[in-house]
Formats: sequence, C-alpha cells, structure tokens
Amino acid sequence: MSDSATPSKAAPRLQVLVASHLYPSELSRTSGSFVHNQIRFLAEHCDPVVVSPTPYFPFPGFGRWSRYRELARRESADGLDVHRPRYLTLPRRIALGRAWKSYDRALESVNLEADLIHVHCAYPDGLAGVTYGKRHGIPVVITVHGHDLKDLAIGKPRWRSLVERALIGANAVIAVSEELQERARDLGVEDRCLHRIPNGIEGELFRFDPSERVPGEGGWRIVYVGRYDEAKGLVILLDAVAALVAEGRDLRLDLVGGGKATGTGDVFRAQAARLGIADRVDFVDEVPWREVPKHLNKADLFVLPSFSEGLPLSLLEALACGLPIVATRCGGPEEVVDDEVGRLVEPRDVPGLAGAIADVLDSHSCYDREAIAARACREYDYRSVARRIVDVYKSVMAEPVAASTSR
Repeated sequence: MSDSATPSKAAPRLQVLVASHLYPSELSRTSGSFVHNQIRFLAEHCDPVVVSPTPYFPFPGFGRWSRYRELARRESADGLDVHRPRYLTLPRRIALGRAWKSYDRALESVNLEADLIHVHCAYPDGLAGVTYGKRHGIPVVITVHGHDLKDLAIGKPRWRSLVERALIGANAVIAVSEELQERARDLGVEDRCLHRIPNGIEGELFRFDPSERVPGEGGWRIVYVGRYDEAKGLVILLDAVAALVAEGRDLRLDLVGGGKATGTGDVFRAQAARLGIADRVDFVDEVPWREVPKHLNKADLFVLPSFSEGLPLSLLEALACGLPIVATRCGGPEEVVDDEVGRLVEPRDVPGLAGAIADVLDSHSCYDREAIAARACREYDYRSVARRIVDVYKSVMAEPVAASTSR
C-alpha cells in the first residue's frame, strides 16, 4: 500500500430492533427461548436490541397475569439488551383486536434507533411493528411461527384481517416451515417477500451422549418437552401410555415443562392417577433451557402428540440428541420426521400413537442415533440459520422504504 492510500473502513454493523412478546423472563426461562437463542447468533453479524412488550395487568389474584407486574422493565440477558415496556392486553383474548395499538405505543415509548425491525409473530407484534416501521421509515421483517397463521388467521374474520395487514405490510416474511410458507402465501404475501428459514438448534449443547443411557435399561423411557397444555396432546399421550402399560410393556414417561407460566399440570396428574399410571409418569417442573439436553439424553424416545405445530423446537433439539421420534401430522413435524428418524401418526389417535410408540421401541436398535444427531445439526444449526436470516436483512435493506406519518 502506498503512503497516499487510504485504508478502507469497515461497513457499520446493522442495528436491528427485535420485537417479540415471546421471550424468556423470570416467569418462564423457556418461553420464547427460540427467539432469544436465535438473536444470540444473529449478534455475530449485527447489533440487535430486544423489545419484549409485557402485558400491563394491575389487578392481583390473576395468577400469571398478575405476576407480569414483577418483571423488570429493562435487563441484560447473555449480553443482549432487553426492554420490557408495558402494553394493554387481556386474558382470554378479550379485545384482542385492539392489542396491536397498545403494542405500537410500547415500541414508541422505548425510542430506540434502528436500521431494521425484526418481529416475531404476525399479531399483535407484526402489525404493531409494521405500523411503527412505516411511521419511522424503517423496513420490517416478520417471522411467523404457527399460532399466528394456524389459529388467529383461521379464527374471527377480524383477526384474519389483522394478520393479513401485518404480513402484506412487511418488507419480508420468514416462515419456519413449508406449511406456514404456504399459509402466508394464501394470505397475500408475494413470493419475492417470502422466505422459509427453520428454527435452529445449538449443536454444541444439544448433542448425542451415549454415556447417559443404555437403551431400554430398567425399562423404556419416553420423554415429552413442552407446555402442559391439552392442545399439545398430553391427554392422548397419557391414554396411549396407559394402553401400553396394560399390554405389559415396561416403560416410563417424563413430562418436562411445568412451571409458573404454564401451570403445574394438575389436570394431567389427575388423569395419570385415574388411569393407574401415576407411578409411571414423572412430572418435571420447567427446567432452564440449558438443562433440557440432560433430560433428552436420559430417554429412549421423544414423543410430540400435538394437535397443531409450526416447526417445534423441542422436536429439533430431541433429534440433535439422537432420539427417535414419534410425532403427529400437525404441520411442521411432517417436514422433519421420516422413517429414518421415527414415525408419524394422526392427531388425537390413541391407538395409532400407542402403536407407533410400540413399533419404534421394538425396532429401537435399527435407528442410527449418531446419524440422527448429525442430520439435525447439519440442517438446523443456529449459525447457518443466522446467516440465512442476515441474507434476508441485506435484501430488505437494499430496497427503499418510504416513511409515513399515519397510524
């Protein structure tokens, strides 16, 4: 380089405001963990700041809703700056169609500078983010995860219209599964704006550890990780386990996912007692996300009996730990589960679920657990997912965005 040459300056890092009401907190360290962990890896490429609007609910005695008052308005998590402005939303979807306006005001109250907004969930987050972005001339990316398109968008016509407004108003929409990509397309999102990028896994944490478990030793061990919720198919799963035990099969079931935010699962404990399998089912309170691999590696089979899913993170993490899978045909699992990793059954089918569990356990030695784990890390590693998301950011930033002063 000559003396007169001027060194090139590195391009400034993109400032990204990530907005999501789904985010870990003191109430639940696993709720929205997929958003937090994705941002951790995005931070290798850009400078994110998190805004997680928290329900404003001043009345005591309403369980989880009242406990929102305890959350700090600002905190640091793994080096990420997290803001928690309050917004008005009510239990049981009361006045749900108005929630986005309060969410928008919550974003405004934080008053952060950003080059781009990345919002998780089309409503209320997405519509609020699009409105805020247009007002300030900032492009918006929305990631849809399932509930927004598979529940709200097929509910009341009013809710569907709000979801449509958000998706059509965004500069880009990321769908975590092929099914959600098709649903977004049906809601009016143009192909040029639509991207399929799955949820990710942290392969260094979720990995197959054969030293943790000898398959079938002391009886077979089945694990479920997720919310204690009837929509997750837990009633069906308990019925299926009871049927297998009645056949004389030696197995146990770990249900990992209770906690302050999700409830303690009393209804499912009562069902287990009624079925006579209370001694075969362990109800494990919500555990820190980093402790989940320990529970997965102590199992022989992962079961996800949900009625509806996008691309469930717990399923991907189970695969990364080399577990065979039994899941339902409820959306995202069909894109992941094939004969090499397990079985698929119809939702709400107790005999079908019990039969699939029995089939996988009977042929357990035929599953190459190292290959299952390697495939999961190859296809869903967070670093490759983050790079794909950053490519979307770059394409969006290359397009002009007009500011608007209207709400």
